[in-house]
Amino acid sequence: MPVVVVPPPYRGPTAGEGEIRVDAATVRECIEAVAARFPGFRDQVLDGRGAVHRFVSLFVNGDEIARERLDARLAPEDRLEILAAIAGG
Repeated sequence: MPVVVVPPPYRGPTAGEGEIRVDAATVRECIEAVAARFPGFRDQVLDGRGAVHRFVSLFVNGDEIARERLDARLAPEDRLEILAAIAGG
């Protein structure tokens, strides 16, 4: 089962869990599986249309993937990392 790596700023809904194993076959399914267990998580990663928020980056096994590739297939041993961009001034 793939592992979703949740960045510290997004661990509120996950009660502090940073790595969550999910039964999923695509990037979107991984995000939705985490959201099903932890309400509020989806809204941190996806917008109201179901697209990746502009300040979120996704990585599979350390390689950044295009935000449009939510339907990319994942292998059971893959790691989906979510990176929250921090803005400031």
